[in-house]
Amino acid sequence: MQHGHLLEQIIADFNSQFFMNDFVFLNPKYLREKNEKELCDLLLVLNDEAIVISVKGTDGEPKSESRLSSWLTKKTWKGSNQAKGGINWLSRVATTARNLWDEEVTFNSGRLRALCGVTVLDCSQKPFGLIEYDMRVPDSEIPLHVLSVNDFLNVVKWLGSIADVYKYFSRRARVLSVLTGINQEQPILAYYTLRSKALEGFSMDDQEELCVMHNFHLIENLENYEERDKYANYLNSVVQALHERHPSIESYMPAELLNRIEPLEKRESYREMGAMLNALPLSIKVHIGRRLETMIEEVSRLKKAGCFAIKPLLDESVFVFGCFSSLSRTERVRQLHAMVPAALHQHKVRKGVGVAIDADNPQTGFDLMLVRDQVAFTEADKRIGAYLFPNTEEPLVADAFGQTRVYTPPE
Repeated sequence: MQHGHLLEQIIADFNSQFFMNDFVFLNPKYLREKNEKELCDLLLVLNDEAIVISVKGTDGEPKSESRLSSWLTKKTWKGSNQAKGGINWLSRVATTARNLWDEEVTFNSGRLRALCGVTVLDCSQKPFGLIEYDMRVPDSEIPLHVLSVNDFLNVVKWLGSIADVYKYFSRRARVLSVLTGINQEQPILAYYTLRSKALEGFSMDDQEELCVMHNFHLIENLENYEERDKYANYLNSVVQALHERHPSIESYMPAELLNRIEPLEKRESYREMGAMLNALPLSIKVHIGRRLETMIEEVSRLKKAGCFAIKPLLDESVFVFGCFSSLSRTERVRQLHAMVPAALHQHKVRKGVGVAIDADNPQTGFDLMLVRDQVAFTEADKRIGAYLFPNTEEPLVADAFGQTRVYTPPE
């Protein structure tokens, strides 16, 4: 494997730890005059938005300072131009791509909207420390970012979810004019995570102070970050499990729900549920993971069922989690199908995802349910909703480590 392709695979695999295999695509292609062309090196997809990534690897030969600067200038322009081209073609032609499950997915022209382009530069000769150079990029209505491999992977690691990375790059577009080179990301990331998620007021004049603050923050919160990733994995494991439909789902599905099983060749609902769960900010994933761990422990100890519902702030969907003990899988599914409409009614939304877990035997995996566009509710839905999910008045927000507080609207 050539160095460039190896680097693309490494970056894709690293991203998949946080974004899940379903939403990371290597080397997507499109047809142009009957010839297959490569759209970009890497495509990250979140619902209808995409980040178009161009990866530029080094030839491995040591370079003088002047040659390194010249090489970076050349690769920055070339990578950004390729990212811009990929953005343009994404809106004009159908794109075929394989995710990291090796599943082929076709995005029709206009199906995805490009959030930005990103050029990732391999600068292993000098992976740390600012390298200043002429980093001009082509004019583009869509923002074009340029980062070193190390900085890009650190952004992904410390932000931790595809939703948070998308939000970061949409905000980062406001500070592109102050960048003078690569390996310059830490002060931006520090300002974003520790001061202002909007990056308003950011200045490179404060970079030394910001870097010191960020280093102390990471040292003091290393255990919190490890705990954060552990709790987020509760939900990430559900997303990963969605890749495979249970091989004998017909054997335990309640008879009245058999018509809701998707054919094996479709899986649209499974992909939609995966996208909805994966689009949750990391803070919400961690909060859910904390509650799931507590609920599973209590249900396992007390041998009683437990459940809770989460409606993220400003979201139009609700997420329902049920945990059961000493219950057949058929009955577990039946209970889930009663809980989700009840939560929809209680939270006044029309769309929801339900996840059911067996506290006694985690090897049985997860059962899931998707409800779309439900506007009519039975008296049983209303009664169950009021009983199971009574506290919906005070919306909660969570910090980076999943700790919640009551949301107070800005004045």
